[in-house]
Amino acid sequence: MNRPPLLFLLLFLLSAGGLLCPVAAHAQVVAPDTLEAGPSPAPAPTQAATLRQARQLVLERRYNSAWQLLARLDPRNADPAVVIEKADLALRYYTNTDQLRRFAFRDLKLLDLAPDSLRQLGLDSLRYRFAVRQVLERLQRRYPANYRLSRALGDYYYTVQQCDCAETGIGEDEVFLRTITEYQQAHAHGQGDYLSYFALGYAYQRLGRFQASLAPFERSLQLRPRNPTVHLNMAFVLLELRELEKARKQAQLAQQFFPDAHRKEDAGFLLKEIEERIRQTSPGAPTAPAAADTTRADPPTEALPPPTNADAAEDEPTPEEQPKVEPKKTEPTQAQLQKTEPAKNGKSSKDKGPKKAAAAGEPKAAKAPPVTSGKPATPDQAEKPAPGKSTAPKQPASQQKKKASQPVKEAVKQ
Repeated sequence: MNRPPLLFLLLFLLSAGGLLCPVAAHAQVVAPDTLEAGPSPAPAPTQAATLRQARQLVLERRYNSAWQLLARLDPRNADPAVVIEKADLALRYYTNTDQLRRFAFRDLKLLDLAPDSLRQLGLDSLRYRFAVRQVLERLQRRYPANYRLSRALGDYYYTVQQCDCAETGIGEDEVFLRTITEYQQAHAHGQGDYLSYFALGYAYQRLGRFQASLAPFERSLQLRPRNPTVHLNMAFVLLELRELEKARKQAQLAQQFFPDAHRKEDAGFLLKEIEERIRQTSPGAPTAPAAADTTRADPPTEALPPPTNADAAEDEPTPEEQPKVEPKKTEPTQAQLQKTEPAKNGKSSKDKGPKKAAAAGEPKAAKAPPVTSGKPATPDQAEKPAPGKSTAPKQPASQQKKKASQPVKEAVKQ
């Protein structure tokens, strides 16, 4: 009676085990594959994250590491965003270059020299090829609406002028013209900062277009008001434009904002030149006495007016210069003795006219010295000029110190 239930129970267990076997078998097959594959890989860093990482390396002065990171991100120089970062790194932080086409970089420590000091040594080997202008112009033709490329090309031409290390086939004026063209295009589309506006004003200044340089300099100061270099260059420009009060104000700000004593001294020297020019051009400015003027300019070359009678009288010998004639000591004649006797009418020889007095042997009166100024001359002045003074007519005040009135030229190391 009990066998059927036991048999039924046995069959039930066997059937349940068969259902579980495929699941176990499947677990044994899938598990090893899952363990070998491991966790799913993390997504590759985006371009923006890589660019941020490169900028952080630059802040840490690890310039060589930053370049290698950018080179891996865009080895063919086809991405404008990456190329612009490369160009900025190459132009500002290289330690050696060959015509701005090949570069060397270093990872620097906190106390190491700056890249611009290291590049003077020329010790680093050129490892990376990156022809800045050719790469930027190729991308500019492909992406004409990307005006960040125009800004980068403006930076390139400004660097060419500063380092004088590339573009030997074109003249300096052409370099400045290209700088202006690229910066103007970039600024017209909102791609500019205080550095690019200063560089644009500097290009105008070096071409002698002083009025055109004022607007970019002022814009640069709006973006960075306490920039002493811009204030100093504006002082030079305003001096050239004869706006002396404005020039003095800019020179004072430059002297105030420069941190080092050497540059403060440069600004102070320019400030003294401007103040001297203001004193010369002021209508009520006192003039220095002629004796103290030891740097007077050469006499003017134009013809002087014809001499007056007083001028002609100066050519006559003075009484001291005339030869003294001793009167002959002869015996007086009878007629002379009679003439020396008192006249019958009571008049003495003092009452005789000039001709008679001369005939009587009295000395001729000396001629009065010529009057050359509003005051009569003293006898000493009439006899001979004072030591060290010229007898030439005094030069007008407008002709004195002619060299000092010339425009002050900027001595650019810029």
